[in-house]
Amino acid sequence: MDTPYIFGREKVPDLPLGRFIPPIPGGMASAWCRKNLAPGDWVLDPLGFNPMVAIEVAQAGYPVLVTVNNPIHSFMLKVIASAPKEEALIAALQDLAIAPKGDERIEGTIRGLYTVTCADCKRQIEADAFLWEKGARQPFAAQVSCPYCGTVAEQEISDADTSRLDALPPIQLHRARALNRIVGRDEGLRAHVKNALNAYPARPLIILQTIINKLDSLEQSPRRRELLIALILSAADQVNTLWAHPTPRSRPRQIVVPNVYREKNLWKALEKAIKTWQVVQSPVPIQTWGERSAEPSGVYLYHGRIRELSPQPPRDFFTAVIATIPRPNQAFWTLSALWTGWIWGQEAVAPIRQVLARQRYDWNWHTNALNAIFDAIQPYYHDDLKIWGVIAENEPMLLLATLLAAETSHFTLSKYAFSSEDELAQCQWQKDNHPVYYTKPEVAIKIAREKVRHYLRKKGEPANYQKIHSAAITGLAYENQLAIDIFLQNPNAAASETQKWIETLFEQKDFLIRVGGGTASLETGEWWLQNPGEVADPMIDRLEQKVLDHLIRTEITDAHTVKETIYQSFQGIFTPQNKVLLICLESYAELIDSENHLWKLRENEKPEVRKAEVDQIREALKSIGKRLNYKTTGEDPILWSEGDLTNPVYRFFVFSTAIISKHIQKGHYSPRKMVLVFPGSRANLLAFKKQRNPLLSNFLDSGLIAVKFRLVRDLEANPLLSRELFNEQILVDPPEYRSSQLALF
Repeated sequence: MDTPYIFGREKVPDLPLGRFIPPIPGGMASAWCRKNLAPGDWVLDPLGFNPMVAIEVAQAGYPVLVTVNNPIHSFMLKVIASAPKEEALIAALQDLAIAPKGDERIEGTIRGLYTVTCADCKRQIEADAFLWEKGARQPFAAQVSCPYCGTVAEQEISDADTSRLDALPPIQLHRARALNRIVGRDEGLRAHVKNALNAYPARPLIILQTIINKLDSLEQSPRRRELLIALILSAADQVNTLWAHPTPRSRPRQIVVPNVYREKNLWKALEKAIKTWQVVQSPVPIQTWGERSAEPSGVYLYHGRIRELSPQPPRDFFTAVIATIPRPNQAFWTLSALWTGWIWGQEAVAPIRQVLARQRYDWNWHTNALNAIFDAIQPYYHDDLKIWGVIAENEPMLLLATLLAAETSHFTLSKYAFSSEDELAQCQWQKDNHPVYYTKPEVAIKIAREKVRHYLRKKGEPANYQKIHSAAITGLAYENQLAIDIFLQNPNAAASETQKWIETLFEQKDFLIRVGGGTASLETGEWWLQNPGEVADPMIDRLEQKVLDHLIRTEITDAHTVKETIYQSFQGIFTPQNKVLLICLESYAELIDSENHLWKLRENEKPEVRKAEVDQIREALKSIGKRLNYKTTGEDPILWSEGDLTNPVYRFFVFSTAIISKHIQKGHYSPRKMVLVFPGSRANLLAFKKQRNPLLSNFLDSGLIAVKFRLVRDLEANPLLSRELFNEQILVDPPEYRSSQLALF
């Protein structure tokens, strides 16, 4: 069933290697635990893809076991949980900085490899980064911030700079070392590693191998060595070719060199990494699984897959499973193998060595991989076990792969929520103990149609492809009807075949129609029912009313309370975006404390004040109509007529809100000569509704007139008012949407 979306009260933390970590807002996992668990309940994280999930759960008072197969994931978890201080990280880097390299210190040698001439003051400076075209022998530009003249610019590489940058140590020895630390004589794997090494230009590869080679002889305490390795890992990610330019943020999934990329200054990357490892303020206890204390707390780490867990706890040991579902990512797993081998050697690569040979991570493979995780949870399942999955960077195929993997492991979807704001889905499953039965496509398609029809009727307005896709597959998953028998005959194609089958819903002309956007793909535009029948009021109208009711009830509220209140009413796929909540709030309230996000209902929005104003406007319209020699009748609407009372010249609907759907859906009136009269503070909200809803937009553009209260007052006060002037003035100030300059949080 649909359930309220659990939002995090903090932003997604800035983590080391963050572009490869599923982005989970801070506070989300602990909020779920507090709603569903008792203090001290054990939690299992069978994937360990986001270290902050386990840390946050442990900080909230729930001991958590994390099973991690990737050495990079486990290392990140240990270091972040240890809460390293800035001075300790600086000291670790200083150990490296002062290490000798020939006749000078290694820091000076490395920085010297980034020397260019400032184009303005002509002094030699250190580049922040170089810009490369794919396949080029030299960078075409340098990004600089000159410490002498203050120039911050992107400048061309001069001939003198080119000669200087060419003076690199021979690459062959360093490339061979980089290869041999990862893999032995297996020629097949060596070929894959050689290909993966192309993710590194010559300069950073030489520097990284120089630094890693220096680690073996560096005299450091174990703690300082651990922190230095952390900084090296961050730098190793920062200096590869997978930073497209000018794209500001990159989340690569495959090792594909961009057409233009940034080669960042490696030493500066080491320095910047100091801040990224300072994520938590206080250390969180972390132990190896099997070293349990009398009063367990903190994080327990098992190096290996969940199916290999040893010692194995009793079936009823865990109260909850929290799984951060990742996207398939060939780039991260391949880089993890490189980094692991460089730092800890070939033996450490063994648990993930197979990723070097796998070049394609498609959705069918991902479905099977997730299915193996769900299967591995089976030995710990009991009737009271809660299984919660968090799907970050959610998209149709990722959700489909997850739900299909769960169902084929005999877990039934029991709760679902989705936030397009966070691009995150939350799923809860329970075990299906009925006999195994997979559905027929002709049965499932009827269920899918009904689920989509129910969703759109309940939403009361068009929806995009992703929302409709979610409605279809979650609806099927709720009833154990997503796994189609003929598609499961080939597990290596089940997900892709199921997706093709789902897409036929959008091709059925008697079912869905596209009502907005282009036709380039199914994912463009908005979709609506061909024959909608009885539908609910548009979701945004109901949301507006809920926000207003909440403001009237509380007068002063904060953004978190607003979200919690609204999310209780709009659950599952219906979770509204912050943008929509903000526009509704701005229409009725003022921000009185930006630091604490406090909002107060404006005095003129109180019900008794607005009611009196509506009455005044109605009387003003009647007065104007009489002055212009129209016959005025009615209250809602107010009619201005000439002779034939059944064919009025104008119909005036006076609103205190922007909720106009009842007149559109009932279809009693033609939009021509239909005038909506509303407070000016509602104009932006009405314009936003028009922008997001193609059906409403078409209606408003077909002759309907929107007029603000202020204009009615001005017209009433104008002694020279005529019919011609009235007809002209009511058209001069239509609502126009302006995006907010505020943020909800």
